[in-house]
Amino acid sequence: MARSPKNNHLFRGLLQSEDGVISRILDMNHRSIRFQTIFGLNQDLVDELKHRPEHIVFSERSRIARLGIQIKCDPPDAGGLQGNMITLTLVASAVIPGYPGLDEFKDFFTLGLPVGRLVFCDPQALLSSDEVLAAIERAELKLPESTTISSDGSIVIAPHKVVCRFREPLDRETLGRILLREDGRELLNRYQVRNAMRSVTVAPGEGVVTTCSMYLNEHYVVLQSGFALGRNLPATVLDPIKTRGIRIYLEIVNQSDHPIVNPLISAKVYNAAKSRNGLRRRKAAQTSSFYTYGQMREFEGRFNRFGKTTCHFSDKPVAVAVGEANGLKKAEIFANGPSEDCNVTRATCSLARSDFSPNSECSHVYATSRVADSLDRNPADLIMKYFPNILEHRDIINLTCDGKLKALYFYEPSCEHGPFLSQQDHHRLEEYYAFGLEVYWVSGLNDRLMKHTMRDGLGYFVAPERIADFHKSMLFAFYGSNQKLSPRGETKLGKLLDALIEFWGQRIGIVTGGGSGVMEQANTLARERGILSGANFLEITDQSMTTDVDFCQVFQATCRHSRQKWFEIASFPIFNIGGLGSLEELGITLCNMKLSILDPVPVILFDTEGGGDFWNGIDDQINEMIRRGRAPEWIRDNIVITDDPKTVTDVYRQGLQLF
Repeated sequence: MARSPKNNHLFRGLLQSEDGVISRILDMNHRSIRFQTIFGLNQDLVDELKHRPEHIVFSERSRIARLGIQIKCDPPDAGGLQGNMITLTLVASAVIPGYPGLDEFKDFFTLGLPVGRLVFCDPQALLSSDEVLAAIERAELKLPESTTISSDGSIVIAPHKVVCRFREPLDRETLGRILLREDGRELLNRYQVRNAMRSVTVAPGEGVVTTCSMYLNEHYVVLQSGFALGRNLPATVLDPIKTRGIRIYLEIVNQSDHPIVNPLISAKVYNAAKSRNGLRRRKAAQTSSFYTYGQMREFEGRFNRFGKTTCHFSDKPVAVAVGEANGLKKAEIFANGPSEDCNVTRATCSLARSDFSPNSECSHVYATSRVADSLDRNPADLIMKYFPNILEHRDIINLTCDGKLKALYFYEPSCEHGPFLSQQDHHRLEEYYAFGLEVYWVSGLNDRLMKHTMRDGLGYFVAPERIADFHKSMLFAFYGSNQKLSPRGETKLGKLLDALIEFWGQRIGIVTGGGSGVMEQANTLARERGILSGANFLEITDQSMTTDVDFCQVFQATCRHSRQKWFEIASFPIFNIGGLGSLEELGITLCNMKLSILDPVPVILFDTEGGGDFWNGIDDQINEMIRRGRAPEWIRDNIVITDDPKTVTDVYRQGLQLF
């Protein structure tokens, strides 16, 4: 059996604790909250805490810092260790006027609230000034355009000239959702808006929340406290991979007796990929095993020869494989259907089997309800011909919760829709991921084994050998017509990809609709250049599918609008010449920016065939909307119409204010 990584956080290369949670409130008054927090550590971090505690820093949870709350933690040491847990005393205080105070927060600073993490800053991975410059030249990281690099390798960042404020005061219910919900940070993005300033001024004893642009991949940045021109709150560690965008938040306070105009923040840059942390993380990732595509195709023959059936729709056998080396050879196969033959007509069966209520004429007896007795203490692999329905899903979740299943393999997404999943299927995949069940698709689309994984809340099937690349690569959404480009247009599209690689580095990828025409040509050009290529396939009949991809997701026709959300995995949209579908996707993209669902990044309308006039009608329409007050004025600055690849990268550099 082959090996596959499981924990997506391992790809960041950081040696860090689990989220520290409040375990005890020690003291609370109108000025501060003093509390104890428990942090879970792995053995590597325990060792560093014992021998090099001076390199371990506390990094406050970003959503708490963005609400104007400072959490201070004394330097950790091994004195509070109990096994792989450490208890530390922290103090929270409200330090930014105009933001919620402790009176609003006190009801939420309770047992179990996550407040931050401990991070080991590997001194061997600290970059010198030459190494910082070399990484920038290799396009391995993008720092703010105002960055100054000191001789010792530290950098100084000047934030954007913006100050973040709330659209409206946060009530108690909203504050609770921001602090406690998993998507609370995204919710905070909708309430906390950036206001442009001619200069950012921080009065004595006050603070501001502002932003900068930064894109990290193989590096992480650690903000330094105590710099003379402003001190950042203890949300100090900017992670690799996670830190990509134009709204990297900085919370700056002025502890001096004089106002600070246009504050500066000092930071250090560490190489996550080449540090011992990264090496340990990659070794730890090689823990999960899986059967290969060839093994699963060979086993499929047993499914096809399995003839025991008492049900019209019983072509859904289930197998249980226990163990690794000989698991498939010894796998036991179970059939669907009641104990005796079901004699209803196929039409009656088709109608009744969609009714899962107690009044259904279908007995709904599935093989998944029969496998429990064959499972022992060692978690097994469940193999299914088709993706589970609702009752099979219930059985699988129960078996997983009982510790009896570790992985699910399936051959076909649907017995009626072929290689396409329903909206309910996507929800079930998310639940399998949440319960820790690994899911593999023996995909006939691209003749590869594909593993399901989540990135940014979106589930994709990824070739196991490209899992790390999938989580680490910055993606571009490539939209376009299903009509093929001319040779001249294809050459221009290739030059655009070359320009993107030169500017952003080799660790990028594209995601298309998976169709023919421009999408197919973009996919081919991406694969020729060795960058990641993926697709969001849709069950439609007007175009063929381009299936030679590294990652994908599949949607039935009823999921057409939901499918558009899966393009949000991309950092930047690029619209090549297209038709009505591209026009719809452009409208959704702009609307999502208006609603703060997406960052207001440059929207490239690329005239791939040249001439420069294909998108002019869109430009005229947007300007007319702005003139009539039907669209925000800032949207004009985010739409870029060009047929020049260099203009595209210049827009990224200037519009995102990058070094």
